[in-house]
Amino acid sequence: MKNLFLVLTIIIAFSCTTQKQNNLSNDETIKESFNSTEINDLTKIQSFFDKSIGLTENKNQENLEKVYTYFFLENSDIEKAANFKLSINFNDQKELYNQLDEKTFNDIWEISWSKKWNSNDTIKHVQLNRQGKYVQFLKTFGEQDSVINNYYNSLEIAGDISPAMVADLAKNYKNYNVKDPKIRLIIAIHYLTINDQLERKEKY
Repeated sequence: MKNLFLVLTIIIAFSCTTQKQNNLSNDETIKESFNSTEINDLTKIQSFFDKSIGLTENKNQENLEKVYTYFFLENSDIEKAANFKLSINFNDQKELYNQLDEKTFNDIWEISWSKKWNSNDTIKHVQLNRQGKYVQFLKTFGEQDSVINNYYNSLEIAGDISPAMVADLAKNYKNYNVKDPKIRLIIAIHYLTINDQLERKEKY
């Protein structure tokens, strides 16, 4: 009986430790880069993306990796963002935006404009705000992680999520450690940005 109690205690402790490690609010780099309101909003973004790709609330480490791997494999041969088969409902994504503090949104994204291909229409275009806190976080995190450093440098050169960045994450997804909540946040914002660019049809 004592042995059973000991085993259960170890399992519970391990589960709590894993959940803590997977929590953005417990990550030191996140806490150094964002305030509590922003961290709460970032958690909403990550949770929304997790749910969109089929990750349930009761996420253990094995299930987390399987779900993310399946998502990556669906798009591993795609090099152009326009060819992605993203399962993210854009109406739900816009509702997510409404749940975020305006400052948080603006520290991640900015709305500019672009010309629609083969048309004179000028439409709204969402891209990462290179002057915002999120891109500064990418720079800081990149000092600790070479994969994210390459991602950040590509963003700085291109000014937006480039075809090279799209292809890299699609093909080299194994380099992105989804056990790290910061990496999953970056993946979430990466694909939410692409989804917005694919689905937004509003005239500027």
